[in-house]
Amino acid sequence: MNSHPLVAQYNTIGIPKDLSETTKMLDKVLHNDTALAWVIRETESQEFVGEIGMNLSSEKYRKGEIHYSLHPDHWGCGYATEVIKSVINFGFTQLNLHRIEAGVATENLRSIALLERVGMTREGLCRKILPLQSGWMDNYMYAMLESDPRDY
Repeated sequence: MNSHPLVAQYNTIGIPKDLSETTKMLDKVLHNDTALAWVIRETESQEFVGEIGMNLSSEKYRKGEIHYSLHPDHWGCGYATEVIKSVINFGFTQLNLHRIEAGVATENLRSIALLERVGMTREGLCRKILPLQSGWMDNYMYAMLESDPRDY
């Protein structure tokens, strides 16, 4: 999925060169107490749709940052909206988070619309912070607080 050109366009983790590099990347996630990761699958067929994760801050700050990637074959089907709402709800109700954040490349219009659709607020701009294949890109910061209204 991450090697697909449309996904790779805004991918900051890079594309692993081989299985060994992939294993090292996954080990960092799977053996990390501050990172949560889920596979997204279509309910009935169990077909792979994508992934979503959340990196947690120290307990003092009660903050999580979400990230996600979906295979382009599943864009526009509502999966991303559904799963992001679920992870946000999980963060607030099960993890007792105060704040959930997400960053998005300023040119990634689909993800910007998605984050706004789930009720996140654009809070700022980080200039030239994303090391993408195309070069350094600006990033919008989005967030939602536990006290923000949401209908999910």
